[in-house]
Amino acid sequence: MKTLGFMVNPISGSGIYTRFNGSDTNPLTRSTYSSGRASKFLDLMDRDIHVVTAAGDMGEKVLRGEGFGNIDIIYTPAEPSTGLDTRKFVEISKGKIDLLVFAGGDGTSRDIFESKPDVPVIGIPAGMKMYGSIYAENPEDAAIRATAFLTDQMCTTGDAVVEDSNEEIMLKTGQFSLKKYGTMKTVFVDNHIDPKSIDGTWDTSSVIDYVIDTMDNSYYIIGTGGTCKELMEKMGIPSSPFNIDIIKDGVLLKENAFPEDYGKYIGNDADVKIVVSPYAGSGFFLGRGNRQITADIIMKAGKNNILIMCPQEKIRNISSLRYDVDGLPDHFFGKYIRVITGYDRFQMLPIS
Repeated sequence: MKTLGFMVNPISGSGIYTRFNGSDTNPLTRSTYSSGRASKFLDLMDRDIHVVTAAGDMGEKVLRGEGFGNIDIIYTPAEPSTGLDTRKFVEISKGKIDLLVFAGGDGTSRDIFESKPDVPVIGIPAGMKMYGSIYAENPEDAAIRATAFLTDQMCTTGDAVVEDSNEEIMLKTGQFSLKKYGTMKTVFVDNHIDPKSIDGTWDTSSVIDYVIDTMDNSYYIIGTGGTCKELMEKMGIPSSPFNIDIIKDGVLLKENAFPEDYGKYIGNDADVKIVVSPYAGSGFFLGRGNRQITADIIMKAGKNNILIMCPQEKIRNISSLRYDVDGLPDHFFGKYIRVITGYDRFQMLPIS
């Protein structure tokens, strides 16, 4: 069997606990989220495979916790580890592995890309923001892809886009800033994200007008990204593209909300609506870039109160919608979900 290279960015995803919107601006804090996502991946993998990894929290700890014994430790990171450790691990792993799987976010994929890996790469989504198409849909999908490749089952390799948002520019200017760094080889099985479909510019005015004109006295949780921030601006409420905001009756109740804020600002019996817009590069509308919107508040709102803004021009780049939310019941959204494509215009899109 081929050799798996495996690493965890132990800081990825920590923003959900420390109220930061991404690890680039987050103090170096260990995250149980990234190790938990890595564990879900490993839980579905053959324990006899040969794994090359880094010491401690960068891979060894979660591998041993999941019962893997055929492990080679080729690198010992600093404490705490940084992007430099990611780059060094990739450099040292060259010639020793056939596939690299990592748990992290866009910053992690950028560090890997800059090290020019010589094998396919699969990302386990474990950051606050994951715009690139290097990521599997979830840890389970990552395990399916990795197993297929390592055991020579039916799969293909192809280019996946490496992208990362510029947190500094977005926080300072309020403008969505996403940079494409290049592509890396990844593994595909069956349906996969089209790496060529990346965000562009669309006329969102009619979609935004419809959402504003039909707002009632519910509590509205407004998601991240450029389209949602355009909606906020049209209502006269300044916001950052990173923020999840809570509004009611046109008034901002909580800026940059995190899960613990929902109970503070929204009553137990209150009606809730969630406004989001999918990312054209992957079709994800929940769980990528808006992890602060958790399963509990999604279930409180209900499927019919998830308002998905997707102009007609943008929807042409999306074949299906995807979500990656821990704790959300299987098939919560069913097979199809309604998206708003214009003023009082809708389209049903399949859920992948």
